[in-house]
Amino acid sequence: MKKVLFVTLFLSAALAATAQVNFSGELKPEVIFNIPGSGYDSALNTGNYLGVQDLMFRNEINLKLDQQSDSAALDLWLQVGQYPIAELLAGSAAILTSDEGVVGLAKTAAVGDLAYMAGSYIYTASLMRASASWMPAPEFRVTLGRQSFLTGYGYGWNPVDLANPPKDPTDPSAYLQGVDGLTLQGTPFSWLSVKAYGIAPSEGSGWAYNELLAGAELTLQMPALEVKLAGLYGGRERNSDLYDLYPHGAAAAFYADVHGVGLYGEGVVRSRSRRNSADPAGGTSVLSDEPVFSALGGAEYYFASGLSGAVEYFYNGEGWDDDQRSDYASALEVLGGMPGADYLGLYTPMYFARHYILLNLMIPWYEKDSSFNANIIYSPDSKALFVTPSASFNLNYEGTLVSEFWYSGMFSLDDGEKDEAWLSPVSHSVMVNLRYYF
Repeated sequence: MKKVLFVTLFLSAALAATAQVNFSGELKPEVIFNIPGSGYDSALNTGNYLGVQDLMFRNEINLKLDQQSDSAALDLWLQVGQYPIAELLAGSAAILTSDEGVVGLAKTAAVGDLAYMAGSYIYTASLMRASASWMPAPEFRVTLGRQSFLTGYGYGWNPVDLANPPKDPTDPSAYLQGVDGLTLQGTPFSWLSVKAYGIAPSEGSGWAYNELLAGAELTLQMPALEVKLAGLYGGRERNSDLYDLYPHGAAAAFYADVHGVGLYGEGVVRSRSRRNSADPAGGTSVLSDEPVFSALGGAEYYFASGLSGAVEYFYNGEGWDDDQRSDYASALEVLGGMPGADYLGLYTPMYFARHYILLNLMIPWYEKDSSFNANIIYSPDSKALFVTPSASFNLNYEGTLVSEFWYSGMFSLDDGEKDEAWLSPVSHSVMVNLRYYF
């Protein structure tokens, strides 16, 4: 990683010396009210050893440098944040390791940071982007460094996205850390875009450069229809692997405009699951070598008033069926509510089961430059319900100060004690933040 980032920063500095650089940033202090005021015990947090509190704070600052010319570009983005530990369990998946009270956050399929914990908070200093691009011709671009490979049409999930860590379906606009790599992108025809890339794989708590992964994506654009084809070579697969975050994969996706209604779908076949299965006896989790298939289908519509809505169905082939969720509950019982890194990392909300249905509604308020958003996710097999309505208000004429209000609710509609809501130490939270853009 050091070599790649050094070259990227060198190229960025050289570009900055010959062109005007734009500096921007975002400061976001946030207050989190956890509900109820007590009783944060769960199978993943016995005795509240994670230190969840009724009132918690989260601070984040993003600093960005970017420059774009006809022949070159740079993108630098540093994020510094302070987050409650409970966010690790209520949001994206993470692996926690503990040694004499010092708790660390390890790299998993859903978390791209290497961070450090202290007390009830995790503190991160993450290099989100660090890339330089060269465009020798208008239709050809070369990008080196930490960059985003996010692709696909799904609002909550993107099975066609083979290189990025999975995003949080309750907050699809949340920032994802980039992946280190080299990308070659060209548009040989107006209807065809081709991208080929090599990326540095992630293994456990760090980055491994002993082998590079290779991927490609083709995008075909036709009237009222767009099609994507993608593939990833995930490196050498061994029987001794404890887990595999980048298995071989082949994916396809489409987006069609049918009389103003956007219809889209994505599907992927992976050589093995990125998510292990639990050992009911509490032993090391099990990596499956069987191919897995995941798919998504959805529709969206934008009304003339600005109101928009979307509905999606996601089949998660890497999720667990009823027996596998039972094994996980049994393992947690054996471990006595103090799971180690392995089992904390297996808790992945919105990727935990096999089937999910998402409904989204966005209502703009143009007079006040504000908006309201309602997001509902239901899992028919695990009987978990997630409700995350939010509102965003512009507080000044320049649009530099924005206030956001969120409610996050997790409901278990089954007494089987095998869904994400039952496992989470925090089922209901209210979040209030200010975003200052400069």
